[in-house]
Amino acid sequence: MPDILSGLNKHQIEAVLTTDGPILIFAGAGSGKTRVLTRKIAHLIYQKKTTPHRILAVTFTNKAANEMKERINQLLGVGNYVNIGTFHSICARILRNEKNIPGYPADFTIYDTSDCKKIMHQVYKITSTDPKDIQPTLALHYISMQKQMLLLPEQSNAKAFGKYLQEKLAHIYKTYENQMRENGAYDFDDLLMRPILMFRDYPELAEKYRNRWDYVLVDEYQDTNPAQFELLTYLSERSKNICVVGDDDQSIYGWRGADIRNILEFERIFPNAKVIKLEQNYRSTKNIIEAASAMIKSNSRRADKDLWTDQADGEKILYKECIRDYDEANYIAKRILSSGSKPGDFAILYRTNAQSRLLEEALRNRGVRYVLVGGVKFYERKEIKDILAYLNVLINPNDTVNLHRIINVPARGVGDVSIKKMNVFAAETRRTLFEAFQYPEEAGLHSSAIRELKSFMTLMNDLQLKSKQLGPADLCRYLLEHGGLYQQYKDKKDPEADERLRNQEEFINSVQMFESYNPGADIRDFLQDVSLQSDIDQWEDTSDAVTLMTIHSAKGLEFGQVFIAGAEEGLFPIERARMEPKELEEERRLFYVALTRAKERVYITSCRQRMRYGLIQGASASSFIDEIPQEYVIKEPASPIEQQEHTRKRAYDSEHIEIVSDNKEKAHRIIPLKPPQPGSIAVGDRVSHKLFGKGKVRSIARSSPSTLLRIEFDNGVNKTIAEKFVEKT
Repeated sequence: MPDILSGLNKHQIEAVLTTDGPILIFAGAGSGKTRVLTRKIAHLIYQKKTTPHRILAVTFTNKAANEMKERINQLLGVGNYVNIGTFHSICARILRNEKNIPGYPADFTIYDTSDCKKIMHQVYKITSTDPKDIQPTLALHYISMQKQMLLLPEQSNAKAFGKYLQEKLAHIYKTYENQMRENGAYDFDDLLMRPILMFRDYPELAEKYRNRWDYVLVDEYQDTNPAQFELLTYLSERSKNICVVGDDDQSIYGWRGADIRNILEFERIFPNAKVIKLEQNYRSTKNIIEAASAMIKSNSRRADKDLWTDQADGEKILYKECIRDYDEANYIAKRILSSGSKPGDFAILYRTNAQSRLLEEALRNRGVRYVLVGGVKFYERKEIKDILAYLNVLINPNDTVNLHRIINVPARGVGDVSIKKMNVFAAETRRTLFEAFQYPEEAGLHSSAIRELKSFMTLMNDLQLKSKQLGPADLCRYLLEHGGLYQQYKDKKDPEADERLRNQEEFINSVQMFESYNPGADIRDFLQDVSLQSDIDQWEDTSDAVTLMTIHSAKGLEFGQVFIAGAEEGLFPIERARMEPKELEEERRLFYVALTRAKERVYITSCRQRMRYGLIQGASASSFIDEIPQEYVIKEPASPIEQQEHTRKRAYDSEHIEIVSDNKEKAHRIIPLKPPQPGSIAVGDRVSHKLFGKGKVRSIARSSPSTLLRIEFDNGVNKTIAEKFVEKT
């Protein structure tokens, strides 16, 4: 029998040996929670508290589940069957095991996001819903939130959206469910909701699962939503043996339904619960831990605990202020290159994916290996590849791969049947597909397809002409605006669309920068540059590489040295959080997570000016930096030499960048990426919004690129909305 308690501190030992009743283990960052969970399972089995198959361990990711299984096998040997899995996998198993239950098919298909969007497309046709009236992504987000709260269509509550939307969204939700049922399909939220509804409908099944497991253990409990909470309540109701492990200071998924109250109110929900705190950190230096602990105490909604370590003091956190965003990227790349450490020791963390482009280029230009985690490389993102596809077809009309990609981007209604007919027609007449598109009537297409193809060819011919008149950046602006690529995301009001818009705007920045560094270059030169970068990226050996990722993706990971890039007001914390206390606290928790990923050293960077929306905008350092006590930070403001260099570079830019657009008025008309001018709305004014109705402005935050209004609507809803979306009444 292995010594299960070997290497554990006294609080970890207490957590392992405490077995019965409700248990809450507050596990601070780097405090060894996975070790505690696996040792606890081994203890339950060795002490014959129960058998392996009557233990349920729930995680949030397959990676975490697999790691736990490996550790259990090391402790107990292969063949000890413990139920370890994610919430979704366990729920799917329950649904598939219960055959012949009316209303709950066991042979179901799991639809991913793409499949659900296709279903929603059918729903909009059935309900005669105009996508311009209600964005499909908004409807899908609404349905997801309803399911997380275990609300069926007839119970759904859209009060926050106003009466009109409440009725419309409920009807869409009902039709969506009918379509899913006809297809015998469940979406990801169904996997969590359906077992609970089945338990409610069939009490004998609920009783069966109440008796199924003697012990329920839950990892990352702070990330649970209402549906997951109720499921856990069902499964542990008989035994009362539920052990949850988590850290409220690392609760960073409120935007997707997680409820921090589940962990903060655990003792109230489960009377007589035992609370154990794991506060010793084994990962980071003392300076990092004390800095992070002091900073997070600015949050009001948190449990009382103090993370500590007996590690060495280590290096202080280095905060570096840069002049421009490209200066920031270059500083980080140079620092890594001159450090003497391996690339694999470093991680660069950022708030939004759009920030990665400059960082990638700075690393690539210096031959520093890197790997992008939690997303594809900048030029491989869908919205960017769509732009590049247009440009490649513009340069080479024989490029049928990219032509097939763009024919329905944005959606034109040219279906697969029409494309097949055009391919056959092109082959029969010995034309390229692009040439064949000029004769859609001869291919026997439907009138609507003929009209859309002619419209597409008109756009391409127009772009051919503009490519001879405009520089690369202005040509790309023209394509985004007149090709509908910009508008397709601008019309959507959801985080995904906002991210794609930011990436499009960052693409314009990259073309503008390429043009400034390569006077006289044309779009062919830019495409060649991008193609060479992609080739090098594919060649890279990522076994020892700098890791680039968002902070959300970094949760649960650790690195030797961490850069936190873009620590600026409006970026981190994100703009909308500055007027919402709950969101600001979540942003602070996100900053805490970023700090505690580092084992040896943390670097924080910001810049005074960042290019956003195609324009250079002023920026100020994040307020979170000032929340770190001065004794843990070394601050390096931009030096006079850096300022002089920036002034020299700006003088050069004024001679080379401005000539790209002789007719500024025309250029601004091409793509409306300019931030709106401040309006005449003031605090106390009455305003009207298309969806939420009338209300009163309570506060205003004026900052580029938009002015945000905090509005108290007459229906009781309080929302922060950009000024451009309301009208003064």
